[in-house]
Amino acid sequence: MRPWLTCMVSLIWVSFSAAQSLRVELVPRIGYAWGGQIRVEERAFQFKNLDVDVSSSGTYGLSLNVPLGASLMAEVLLVRQDTQLKDNQGLFGEVPGGFVKPGSKHILDVELTTSQAGLLWVAKEGATRWHLSVGLGMTHVNFLLPIPSDTVMSYSLGGGLQWELSQHLGFRLEGRYLAANTDENLRSTYRFANPDCRAPCSYTYAYKDWFRQTWLSAGLAIRF
Repeated sequence: MRPWLTCMVSLIWVSFSAAQSLRVELVPRIGYAWGGQIRVEERAFQFKNLDVDVSSSGTYGLSLNVPLGASLMAEVLLVRQDTQLKDNQGLFGEVPGGFVKPGSKHILDVELTTSQAGLLWVAKEGATRWHLSVGLGMTHVNFLLPIPSDTVMSYSLGGGLQWELSQHLGFRLEGRYLAANTDENLRSTYRFANPDCRAPCSYTYAYKDWFRQTWLSAGLAIRF
């Protein structure tokens, strides 16, 4: 019986070791994003500079990890968020001058697409694996409103936990901080006439100096 027992223990150990070694991983993911603002310079009725929030909403994306060493992996990340501007002050729908039709549901839509390359460091290996990550790349901000769209440099910092479900499959939970270096000088101004304005009525829509978000995502790590 001893040779059989020795053989079984050896096979289990080899399988366990193979499951824990770093391999190429493809991770489809879904998640949620918080944060992000633009600035509205209101020069019609309130004469204020107002920060307009981007609504928190779901995200989806994909990451690819390729081993570089015993605890280091290269990472390519792609994340998409379809969301809206929060307009609870009537900043886009005033009449005359507004360009949002009453009852419109999609004109405030915003599309955020981030693509980055970076590194993922495995801080703790085992059946439960901790990691830290950093990425650098581009974020594209696209408005359906007549506000300038832009593609800017962005970086992200994150950390996560991965549970190994089998030799070829794991479940990954991750949090990230994103910062995009938007151009506050990129703006659009719209002027209109209204007898209640104290001066020529205008709204100026502009980016803030930085666009910041927090991400939380979950995905299946498919190991090759």
